Amino acid sequence: MTTDPHDRLGASVRALNDAAVRTGADAEELAVAAARIEAVAAHLDAQPPGQRVHDSPYHPMSIVGGTAHPWAPQLHTAPIEGGVAGTVVLGAAHEGGPGLAHGGVLSLLLDHAMGQAVYVSGHSAMTVSLELRYRAPTPLGRPLTVSATVDRSEGRRVFVTGRVELAGRATVEASGVFLKLTAENVAQIFPANRIPSEP
Repeated sequence: MTTDPHDRLGASVRALNDAAVRTGADAEELAVAAARIEAVAAHLDAQPPGQRVHDSPYHPMSIVGGTAHPWAPQLHTAPIEGGVAGTVVLGAAHEGGPGLAHGGVLSLLLDHAMGQAVYVSGHSAMTVSLELRYRAPTPLGRPLTVSATVDRSEGRRVFVTGRVELAGRATVEASGVFLKLTAENVAQIFPANRIPSEP
């Protein structure tokens, strides 16, 4: 178990999410649990807000791999030649069809990994377009490999491809275009108090 309090809270809430969608508890037990959770939520909400500067796609509150994020599927990637790759196991909280990963969750994983591939290639960019082909159902509870590579760059446009694989077989393939951000873009798009002081 992690000792970092932010990471521990994130892991605890992820475990709660998983338990909440799987539980067969009766109405009385659910009411007791809901009251406890509501009390904890009210306690946290009463605390002063923390500083949340998203300085990279690897930050602890990333919605995909953030160790402190309460829902993140925990995809952790590492650089490979031309991009990134990592492994993730999706659980009950990510279900679409019975026993299968939701297509929107798979899209989220790929969009994020493709953004990381752009980031490790030295660019700060945002998604302009994303096209996915779902080649096979993607099951829950199995290790999935998610990879993304930068194919080429034309001016401010960066072209990226990505894949989700199960035991070496592609279940989803993606292609996308990302647009490199300028200082003017950053100033217009993001709240001033959420931008890192250093690039």
